[in-house]
Amino acid sequence: MDTRWTLIMTVAAITVAYSLRKRRTLPLPPGPRGLPIVGNILDLPATNNWLHFAKLGEVWGEILSLTILGQTMVIVNSLEIAEDLLETHGINFSDRPVMPMAGELMGFNNVLPLVQYGDRVKQERKLFHQLFGNSASVVSQFGPLLTSEVHKFLQSLLGKPEDVLKLVERMTGAITLRIAYGYTIDRESEQDAFLEMFNTSATNFSRATAPGTFLVDIIPALRVWPEWLPGGGFHTIAKEWSSQIHRTVDTSCEYVKEQMATGTAEPSFTANLLEEESHEEYLIKWAAFAIQGGGAETSAAQIKGFFRAMSLYPEVQATAQKEIDTIVGTDRLPDISDSERLPYVDALCKEVLRYHAAVPIGVPHRARADFIYESGGGVAPMLIPKDSLVIANIWKMAHDPAIYANPMVFDPARFLETNGKAAELDPARISFGFGRRICPGKLLADKVLFLTCSTILSAFNISKARENGIIIEPPLGQSTGSASHPLAFKCVVEPRDDRVAALIRSG
Repeated sequence: MDTRWTLIMTVAAITVAYSLRKRRTLPLPPGPRGLPIVGNILDLPATNNWLHFAKLGEVWGEILSLTILGQTMVIVNSLEIAEDLLETHGINFSDRPVMPMAGELMGFNNVLPLVQYGDRVKQERKLFHQLFGNSASVVSQFGPLLTSEVHKFLQSLLGKPEDVLKLVERMTGAITLRIAYGYTIDRESEQDAFLEMFNTSATNFSRATAPGTFLVDIIPALRVWPEWLPGGGFHTIAKEWSSQIHRTVDTSCEYVKEQMATGTAEPSFTANLLEEESHEEYLIKWAAFAIQGGGAETSAAQIKGFFRAMSLYPEVQATAQKEIDTIVGTDRLPDISDSERLPYVDALCKEVLRYHAAVPIGVPHRARADFIYESGGGVAPMLIPKDSLVIANIWKMAHDPAIYANPMVFDPARFLETNGKAAELDPARISFGFGRRICPGKLLADKVLFLTCSTILSAFNISKARENGIIIEPPLGQSTGSASHPLAFKCVVEPRDDRVAALIRSG
């Protein structure tokens, strides 16, 4: 017996020693050589990091790594590798980065995208699944609400077409505020105070979570650097933004409570859960904030991308309008139930999702433990160390010529089966993230995009702006941040005819 146990212990010790040796000798995914101490800090650009990561991939491969002050960042430019790591092995890659500035100092670590994976995430996602569980429930619950807010948007657009981009943000904000809090924007006010409060929080979140924005996220030890010393100004920003987000979360929840107390509360995510009294108020408050902040920002970015694409591709616009006129007719506007009867318009919405990546690099995942990645094909195994950040380059995957033919061209027909040619990959498989952290509101986002795009196409013509008779070409870039909008552009939005203008005015 002693001999057997001695043999077992010896084999175990050899196995452990071998695995440790293998861990030490396995290389990281390939990547550019860094500088002493600071590593690849110069390879982390402040803007357009998705483009830079894509270019690095052309040199170093579909999975590569950067090391910045000891922090390993693994960049994934391949859909196949992203799904393998973040879905097949999702249990190891479902945590989020620890971001001292956005998280600990500002309080954004209370918002679902930055919460570490565990019971809190599971509870919150369960609440979202109950709300957005399947396509049929989304339509039945929110169809009238979406139609109401989109038609208000059309009426506003008819009166102030020059403010189209602002009106898009107002519409998506109005939709998510009603879903989350039962709050209806004051149509008479130019700027709704409630909406502006959330817009400020969303802007702060996007700026705070963009990689490389604050040095304290790269050098966490700086969080104890005194505010009064040179370089300590980030503490001042953190205090201001922390106060703003907590005020937003608390004020919105108190609004719902006041409405409930007076019997005037519109059904909403917050009101329904508060009435059930089966969940902690803390969880309800932050879950509602995630609905409003995440849903409004990304949907607005995609719809702005739609307006830009229509001004650049008039032939696509004309084809979609012809289908709507033929199938829906001209005596009403399309509604959500028309999506299955409008295959080209449905494909157009998929192309909007692909062409403008609203969250170009997603939110980074974090490895819970060392992981040995073996891709096969003669490529040597690679080590993804514990606490590495794994960044899925969603923009690159959505513009990968191996997946999409002529990816820089806006072409809805790619998603239609024609003449024996199979439809290309549905971009929803890419654009909403991966694994256990996939966007829980993607079904609602799809409905908002279809209803908005189809009604606009039915009612308006979109074209490039002109100044002094000269066409102004819309810029093709997009803003830097966790949620990315098209760069500011101008376009002309005009009702297709007097009939449709009267139809819009009639409500």
